[in-house]
Amino acid sequence: MAVGRRIKKEVMAVLADENWENRFEELMEKYSMQNLVAPLFASLCATTVMVRWHGVTCFGKVISRMVEEDTAKARVVMRRIMWMLNEESGGCAWGVPEAMGEISAVNDLMGAEYGKILLSYSHEDEEGPENYLEFPTLLRGAVWGVARMAQDRPQIAAQATDDMIRFLSYPDPVIQGTACWALGGLKAAKSVKKLEALADNDTVIEIYKDSLLQSVTVGRLAQEALERISV
Repeated sequence: MAVGRRIKKEVMAVLADENWENRFEELMEKYSMQNLVAPLFASLCATTVMVRWHGVTCFGKVISRMVEEDTAKARVVMRRIMWMLNEESGGCAWGVPEAMGEISAVNDLMGAEYGKILLSYSHEDEEGPENYLEFPTLLRGAVWGVARMAQDRPQIAAQATDDMIRFLSYPDPVIQGTACWALGGLKAAKSVKKLEALADNDTVIEIYKDSLLQSVTVGRLAQEALERISV
């Protein structure tokens, strides 16, 4: 078996394991960060939901290490991510905005350099060129990326506050709930009235946060956001 395929198979097995975080740390000691990038991109298209989300989390770990070892290579990966989100790429971008959000959330340099670009994928601007991802599945990922960054880098994600408030009225409950999570992290006081209007929404969604895939109602996420804003 070729080395690349062997590493991919090993990474996929680790991401599916209950002890995935510790085992992935071992892989990071065993292989170069460059060797782990391709398997992680592959994991974003895995058929198993948890493998995809664990891949998102591990992207943050790998690129953060890569920044320390060779910042130029980390930037190459980020440019590849941006290219995959470009309509002209013609490629599969599932999980890519989520990976960009995780990387921007956990690494100072990547957050500073690419955080604002991430925000553009969920910002619709009729007056000029835009990166807005209209396809619902990709838009979910872009909103999740902003929400993830809002937890650790609210000073950057705050520029998307108005967009996140608009998403509280979006017809997709997953986007609504994710926007609630974002606004809680941003402590966005001007979103209170709209969050209160969602507090009794009993639609159940799945949302990945704190490295766990959680089933929760949109109303619960709105209430959690209100609690964080009130502190």
